[in-house]
Amino acid sequence: MFPINKNDYMQIPSLKDIVYNYISDSIQNGTLKAYDKINETDIVNTLNISRTPIREALIQLAAEGLLESRPRRGFVVKPLTIREAKDIYAIIGRLDAFAIELALPKLTDSDITLMSNLINKMYNSIKLRDFKAYYQQQLDFHNVYILKSDNSELIETLSRLRRRFVRQSYDSTDLEELSKALNNSNDEHSLIIKLIKQKDLIALKKLLIEEHWSLNYASNDTVY
Repeated sequence: MFPINKNDYMQIPSLKDIVYNYISDSIQNGTLKAYDKINETDIVNTLNISRTPIREALIQLAAEGLLESRPRRGFVVKPLTIREAKDIYAIIGRLDAFAIELALPKLTDSDITLMSNLINKMYNSIKLRDFKAYYQQQLDFHNVYILKSDNSELIETLSRLRRRFVRQSYDSTDLEELSKALNNSNDEHSLIIKLIKQKDLIALKKLLIEEHWSLNYASNDTVY
């Protein structure tokens, strides 16, 4: 499991946001799994924050589908079904394609170099089986063009949807199969770079919608 460093959140002005990010990241990196109960006392002690912003964050996370409130149990991590994952994949693929459409005229050589360097880092992380590093690097890769879209609502919506995924697939016991799948995904990242250089928007959107966010991959992000 990947520990959360509370110091990562101390620069965020809102106490509710500190708690929100702490819990959200714990879900995404596998520290918290489906059906795990959120221990408010542990959060109070870990982050040295009162219960009021914690409750506010829990309510927001429940409204966004990451948690659910259960009688006599409090808040627990909500499982993500295959149907839900497929629905989210379909939305993300199209929003990601829209982001690349908005960003393509604005992407610079420096942006492309940064994305290319991240691809190399991802291949190395896969080789070392450092899947935590890979996960962050692939987020950074996509964020280069998502942020260049300059559409705040689009950026926030994509960020919120991606937080729904519980990356339990990164805890797979079949490391060879997992490494193969991630290498295939990173090959698609390389193709994205190639198409960006060619300014081929039609092919880029097709790749993102039909391949990179293929519904066939959705089962990797589900928890029952």
